[in-house]
Amino acid sequence: MAKVKLASTSKHVQISQTQSAMLATVIAATVVTIFCLVSAKALLSQAAYQRKVVNANHSAVKQLQANVSAAKQLVNQFNNVFEGGSTANIIGGQNTTDPSAQPPNGDNARIVLDALPSQYDFPALVSSVSKILNADGIGNQSVTGTDQSASVSNSAMSTPAPAQIQLTIGGAANYSAVKKFIEDLEHSIRPFDVTNLQLSGPQNQLIFTLTVSTYYQPAKSLTVVTKEVK
Repeated sequence: MAKVKLASTSKHVQISQTQSAMLATVIAATVVTIFCLVSAKALLSQAAYQRKVVNANHSAVKQLQANVSAAKQLVNQFNNVFEGGSTANIIGGQNTTDPSAQPPNGDNARIVLDALPSQYDFPALVSSVSKILNADGIGNQSVTGTDQSASVSNSAMSTPAPAQIQLTIGGAANYSAVKKFIEDLEHSIRPFDVTNLQLSGPQNQLIFTLTVSTYYQPAKSLTVVTKEVK
């Protein structure tokens, strides 16, 4: 009976060892499987991130190439318009960079800048109109409007648009001088839209009041954007 018990115990030990080995194998396989799954997920996530980075780089390169092409076209257009070598400027005057040149003379770059300034400068505008009044011999001059310098921002904008400035101009002169003043406003580099005109008095001493609109446009801002890929 003792031998039978010993043999039974030996078989029981063998079975226990086999089960332990199988359990260890299953555990090891499970650990390996979980590790592989976690590693695969991490690799897939990394691959997806790298794909986003590559796509973003390709988009940035395409945008850069488009910007370079646009910059070259802009340079060519600038050279054709502003440095074309013509003796006449874009408003029919003499093409000259002399700072003392009077309209319609002057270089095209300065004409364009003066036509639509990038800064709101109300005192300079009033001074410019007064200069025309003085040149045409207008008496009893008055140039009035609302100076919004305190509330207007001259900062560059991403999408700038022309902004309107209104003035009321008054004076007294004979018919010829008043006519010449209005013509000089029309021929001015800076655009003036006459929205209202009132005349009174005899032809040799007309009293006039003009309501005009002119414009300025803030500069366009060019910003370099840094994009984070997540």
